[in-house]
Amino acid sequence: MTRSLFRPEALDAQSQSWLGGVQLARPLSLSVVTLGAVAALVAVIAFLTLAQYTRRVTAPGVLVPDRGLIRLVPTAAGTVLERRVSEGQVVAAGDVLFVLALERTQLADADEAQVRRSIDERGRSLVEAARQQQALAAARRVALDRRLAALEREAAQLDAEVGLQRQRRTLAEESLARLRSLQAAQFISEAQVRAKDEELLGLRAAEQALARQRAALERERAELEGERQTLPLLAENIAGSISRDLAQLRRESAEQQGERRIVVRAPQSGTVSAVLAEPGQSVSPSSALASLVPAGAHLQAQLYAPSSAVGFVRTGLPVQLRFEAFPFERFGHWPAHVVDVSRVPLAPSELAALALPATSAAAAAAGEPLFRITLALDARHDAEAVPLAAGMRLAGDVLLERRRLVAWLFEPLLAWRERGAVGA
Repeated sequence: MTRSLFRPEALDAQSQSWLGGVQLARPLSLSVVTLGAVAALVAVIAFLTLAQYTRRVTAPGVLVPDRGLIRLVPTAAGTVLERRVSEGQVVAAGDVLFVLALERTQLADADEAQVRRSIDERGRSLVEAARQQQALAAARRVALDRRLAALEREAAQLDAEVGLQRQRRTLAEESLARLRSLQAAQFISEAQVRAKDEELLGLRAAEQALARQRAALERERAELEGERQTLPLLAENIAGSISRDLAQLRRESAEQQGERRIVVRAPQSGTVSAVLAEPGQSVSPSSALASLVPAGAHLQAQLYAPSSAVGFVRTGLPVQLRFEAFPFERFGHWPAHVVDVSRVPLAPSELAALALPATSAAAAAAGEPLFRITLALDARHDAEAVPLAAGMRLAGDVLLERRRLVAWLFEPLLAWRERGAVGA
């Protein structure tokens, strides 16, 4: 039997080759799905690699003038008689803005007359006291002048006595010298020389006593001259005190006479805003009549953020502002940049005086510390279409850092790797 070089299966397959090869049919939908999946994967990889994301901090805030906003409040409760300004009016320092009337105290006729008599009596008493004080000062000045003149005469007499005493001392010294020469020649006794010496000592003691009297006169004269120089100052001080009492009395008299008026003036030049008071309205020191924006002031934004949001906020970072009065969907964002970040949180009393948005006000009421972020508004080509005003509420997005999405995605792994490298 002849043995074949090929296996039987190979010979069978060769014998059926005339039937053709095996064809596997692949549906078109599978190709489309495969291509779509590959395209989607490429798009996701490209998006993660090329796309970028900016981390931001959002905080509410308000528009304020850089020179502050002046609140005009009355000094006492009363009624508005006149309102001489309107919203947006430019005023100069010292212009009259409001005239208020303070309510008078209602008293009975007898009581009012008694108060009036008391005020008149006090006025007459003060005027008489001023006249008496002037007369007393004049008499005191005349007395001091007389004492000074008497001291001058007494000093002149003492000077004459001192001169005479010096002459006597000189004669006694010459006489003592002659006696000592005679004693040396043994013409007189030692007792005579001692007697003359004692006489000379007495003259010297008398001369020193006169010198002490002259020094005492000089001290007394200096005291009198000092008193004379301070006398006008004391008189002016007393007269000023009486004048202040008279001014206070005139004020009480004006208050007692009836209705008083208070004139509210502009403390400095600026633009009036938020006029709240109207003629006939009752006002008090707890409510503002209006607000005044100082002249030359520029609007700036102030954001109030909690401590968890200000860790990476730095000067110069860009900010996008959204105003409540102008929806950003239509008017867009207003560009700004950070100019200052407070290093310490604001005190509750400072936050209470600010017109904070609802979120910030709730955080302040809850006791959460808030930091102030001051922003400078950048130029905008359509600024006329968005008329800004002080006190407008807003929200700001502080743009902190711009990175690719793939970096944000793998940031935990990179941070873990860096910590491992530092630990090693």
